[in-house]
Amino acid sequence: MRGSEVLFSRASKLFPKGVNSPVRYYPPYPVFIKKAKGSKIWDVDGKSYTDFLLAYGPLILGHSPERVVKKVKEALEDGTLFGAPTEKEVKFGELFLKGSRLDRIRIVNTGTEATMHAIRLALHFTKRKRILKIRGGYHGTHPYNFESERVESVEFNSIEAIKDKLSGREFACLIMEPVMGNIGVINPKEGYLEEIREVTEKTGTLLIADEVITGFRTGFHPYYATKRIEPDIATFAKIIGGGLPLGVYGGKEEIMREVRPSGNFPQAGTYSGNPVSVTAGLETMKILYSRDYSKLKRMTEDAVKCLSESGLTVNSETGMLSLFFSEREVTNASEAIKSRSDLYTEFFRAALGEGIYLAPSFDETIFISFVHGDKEVREKFHVLAEEARRIWKKRSR
Repeated sequence: MRGSEVLFSRASKLFPKGVNSPVRYYPPYPVFIKKAKGSKIWDVDGKSYTDFLLAYGPLILGHSPERVVKKVKEALEDGTLFGAPTEKEVKFGELFLKGSRLDRIRIVNTGTEATMHAIRLALHFTKRKRILKIRGGYHGTHPYNFESERVESVEFNSIEAIKDKLSGREFACLIMEPVMGNIGVINPKEGYLEEIREVTEKTGTLLIADEVITGFRTGFHPYYATKRIEPDIATFAKIIGGGLPLGVYGGKEEIMREVRPSGNFPQAGTYSGNPVSVTAGLETMKILYSRDYSKLKRMTEDAVKCLSESGLTVNSETGMLSLFFSEREVTNASEAIKSRSDLYTEFFRAALGEGIYLAPSFDETIFISFVHGDKEVREKFHVLAEEARRIWKKRSR
């Protein structure tokens, strides 16, 4: 019996379906990971994989970067939690604001916390009661993310749908990923984000840019900065934590001054700004501040070029890409869902057999880090293209 099978049998008696996040399960049982370094991970049976999952996006510097690990060890010696402000919070905040171009921020623990509090703050600030989101956008597991009488959604890349919804001036906010990453990678059409900013400003609707995935991935800045757009509120996590739990929401001065204790908006957190997470985030941000992102862009382009050999649809942005089992353009969630998810499952298993670690679900993203090598990317994505082409031909007969 394989070690992963044994561990899954034990885990199944403890956790729902044996896992602590649903994306980690796939039948008959998931591979259990023991260790990781750089671009590689090893399972409990000693098999190595080239990792293009990267813990669903945070590890832009790869696994266990030496500078970050060294600083975290030092922080652990000084104490794990104080319940009081620290100098490291200040240093992190100063560097973060330099890249994010926001007026003021609040540190939290996760992307879910960041998006939840951002939406709550928008409701508080506008005194409106309704929330608009993009269909297929994932903004954490909280009540403000799921469709209901209060929460509605529209398709990505449809400016007319947004204009129609916001015309009644009932919505407190529109929350959206500028590049979708939780239904696969879907890019905004030319001018789409700029038009959204105009519409939201005109209707008094706060624009929340969810940069949990995209923040600091295409450069030392949020994605919205590449479009010269200023959201009212923005949210961040993943990359900024350096592999530890860390999130941020922030925005314009007049909105953020409402947060307690400067205002009346209630939000607090025992672990928010804890010195260990902040240390990992600060050191990661220092590294990224001086990093040349052209390498990451080049490797992504190489990966796309290889995958395109399959003849299937490939969407990408720097450091992130998706393969859809479709020959048609994918510009929104409905089109993404129509792609053959059953074929992706076979593709995932084939990749695993080849020692390539991807997300097990078609609606997640493939990530590339700075520690991946040019040759490594070309070789592995050439293998992935061959497997995708083989599966597509077999199932399309």
